Amino acid sequence: MKNFTTLARRSVYLAVWVATAGLHGCGDSDARQEVSSPDDFKHAHVLADEYQQAGDVLDQPADSEIFALSSTSPNLSSGWTPQQFLEAYNVPTTGANGKPPGYGIKIAIITAYHYSNLQYDLNKWASYFSARPITLNIINQAGKVTNSNFALATCLAVQMVNAVSPGATVYVIEAKSATRTDISTAIKTAVNLGVNIVSMPFGAQETSRDGELAHLFLNSNIAFIAATGNNDTVQFPASHPDVIAVGGTTPSAVNPLVETAWPSTGAGMSLYESMPSYQMIPAVQKANTTTHRSIPDLAFNADPQQGVQVYNSIIGGWILIGGTSVSTAFFTSTVAIADQARKAVNKPMLNSIHTSPYSIQRGLYGLMPANGGPSSSAVLNDVEVGYAGGGSYPAGPGYDIATGLGSLDVEKFVESMTNL
Repeated sequence: MKNFTTLARRSVYLAVWVATAGLHGCGDSDARQEVSSPDDFKHAHVLADEYQQAGDVLDQPADSEIFALSSTSPNLSSGWTPQQFLEAYNVPTTGANGKPPGYGIKIAIITAYHYSNLQYDLNKWASYFSARPITLNIINQAGKVTNSNFALATCLAVQMVNAVSPGATVYVIEAKSATRTDISTAIKTAVNLGVNIVSMPFGAQETSRDGELAHLFLNSNIAFIAATGNNDTVQFPASHPDVIAVGGTTPSAVNPLVETAWPSTGAGMSLYESMPSYQMIPAVQKANTTTHRSIPDLAFNADPQQGVQVYNSIIGGWILIGGTSVSTAFFTSTVAIADQARKAVNKPMLNSIHTSPYSIQRGLYGLMPANGGPSSSAVLNDVEVGYAGGGSYPAGPGYDIATGLGSLDVEKFVESMTNL
C-alpha cells in the first residue's frame, strides 16, 4: 500500500510533465496556472498505456499516470464505444414519455480546478459519435487554476453522461481545489442548485475525520454516487453509508455480457463506518464478517484495456481511459433515467440515505434472498470470477466484496426503481 506522501509526489510529477508539454487547444494558456494536486481527494481514472506498463502491479495508483500518445480519431479496435456500453448493460435509448434518457433530471459532476475547453471537447466527442452535445452549466470556483488530472476526469464524466443520459441537465462544479474544504463547498453548491444526483469520481483514503462531512449527504432528494478508487485502499466518500460506492469490472464480451472483477478496483471494509442497515442481510454478512461497511455496492466496466474513448484537448485528441471514474459516470447516468421514470409517475426522486424508503441501496440490496444465496433478480448481473482490492477479495456467486451486488441490466433497474 502506498502512503499519502508518495501519491502526492506522483501527482506533482504528472502535473509538471503536462505543464511542460503545454495545454493544447486551451486558449489563453499564458494566463493559466497549472497546479499539482497533493490535496485530500484524487481522481479515479487510469489511462490504458499506464495500465499496460504497470503490468501485474495491482496497487499502481491513478496518480502516477503516464500519458498515452493521442490521435485525431479514436481507435475503435480497443476500448468500448458508447453504443457498446448501452448494449452491454441494456440501457434504454428512450426515456419516460418518449423523451431522451435523463430528460428533466439535474446531474452535478463535482470536480476540482478549471478546464476552459470542457464544452469544446464534449462537442468534438459528440460530433464523432453523431450525438447531440449537452450544453454544460459550468460553475467555476477555481478561477484560472488548472489541473490536468482533473481535466481528464471531467471530460470523461461529461462524455459518458452524454452517451447514456443525453436528456439530462448537467452542472459541472469546479471546486477551487481538491481539498476537503473546497470539495465540500462544491457539493454544497450542487445541493443549493436543487440537483437530483451528485457524482463524485474521486476519493481519498479514509480518516477518522470523515464523519465531519457526513451531513453533506443527508438530502432526501439527492442520490450521492462516488468512485471506490483504483488501488487496494477503501476510499471516502465511497465508504460512507449514505453514498453509493461504484467499483469496476473487466468485461470480455458485450452481448451476452461477460464480466470478471477488475483487480485494481478499490474494495474492502471501512475502518470507521459501521455496517448500514441495508447491508445487514445474510448475503452480505456471509462475505463481510466485520461490523463495518463494505464497498463497492455495484461495479461496471472500469478496466483501461476495455475503457472508454475520451476526447481531450490537453493531450491533443483521443485517449483510452479506464478506472472507477468510468463506472461512476456510467451509473450516475443510469440513475438519471430511473429518476426520469419516477418523475413521470409523480414519485419522489431516488436518494442514497440508507434509512430512506427511496434509497437506491435499500432497493438493490432488497433484491438479495433471505437465505443469503445469489439473487434470481433480472436486475442484477452477478460477477462470479476474479479478484479486486489489489487481489485481496475474490468474486463469487451472489454478493461479494470484490464487486458488491455486481452490475445491472439498466432497463430492469429502471423498472425496479420506479416501483420502489
